[in-house]
Amino acid sequence: MESVKTIRAVERAFEVLRALQARPQGATLIELKSVTGLSGPTLLRLLKTLIAQQAVRRSPMDQRYRNSIQLQGLTRGMTPSERLADVAAPWLDSLCQQVEWPSDLAIHDRDDDYMTVLESSLRQSRFYVRRAPGRVRVNLLGSAAGTAYLAALTESRRRELVECARLGRDPHNAAVIASGDLERRVQEARRIGYARRARQYRGGGYNKPARDDALHAIAVPIVHADWVVGSLNINWNRRALSEREMVARHLPALRAAARGIGASIADLGILPELPGLEAACAPEELAQLCNSP
Repeated sequence: MESVKTIRAVERAFEVLRALQARPQGATLIELKSVTGLSGPTLLRLLKTLIAQQAVRRSPMDQRYRNSIQLQGLTRGMTPSERLADVAAPWLDSLCQQVEWPSDLAIHDRDDDYMTVLESSLRQSRFYVRRAPGRVRVNLLGSAAGTAYLAALTESRRRELVECARLGRDPHNAAVIASGDLERRVQEARRIGYARRARQYRGGGYNKPARDDALHAIAVPIVHADWVVGSLNINWNRRALSEREMVARHLPALRAAARGIGASIADLGILPELPGLEAACAPEELAQLCNSP
């Protein structure tokens, strides 16, 4: 896909729309010319086209150009989950370009005994990772993504979810509970600043037999305004890199991507509508989890 050329006229149209978005009071042709660097004739053609498509309007009162309310209709049908995936996708793509191994954004909803992969860079990675594509269910208690999520929660809520997992269908959760080391791994994640897979968890689909997928993973929570949104991981073949090497090379980039997703949520003001939000643990515990060296 990188060899396919972009359409410059479309890019210019979006430059105009972004310029108008930054100016809710409207903009004149001269102001748009100054901001975008486009010529007057080019701007006039673009504006005429955008007005015809009801993406831009020109006020009869002051003759200033503004984005049309019709633009909102293009995203009105998006579910909260799709909005979050849309926000996260550029960050996952950028992270994959840096790390090369794939990452997943995983979320949890209410009392599910699993995490759901909402967005992934699995297909963008140049490395093969043995995992089904799409919005798969990921183990809650044994995966790095699930552990990072649990580590960011309050103790009372974490205990509730462990009990839900105990009563759930996934045998992998039962194996982790039987080992008795979940709380130790949660505290370890807070101490070292990231979560890893449980030692006894080597992969396997939801409610399916265990299988060694040859992978390892590290993960960090995605937190914004004292709310836990989900978690972000990096998956890799454990024969290719040790955990220590992965952490040394790429943990900062993983954390930066998680912060970037949180910042994008803030910029767009979509936090209240996101699925599965949970209150974060105490600020000092959260700071330790997100900032440990």
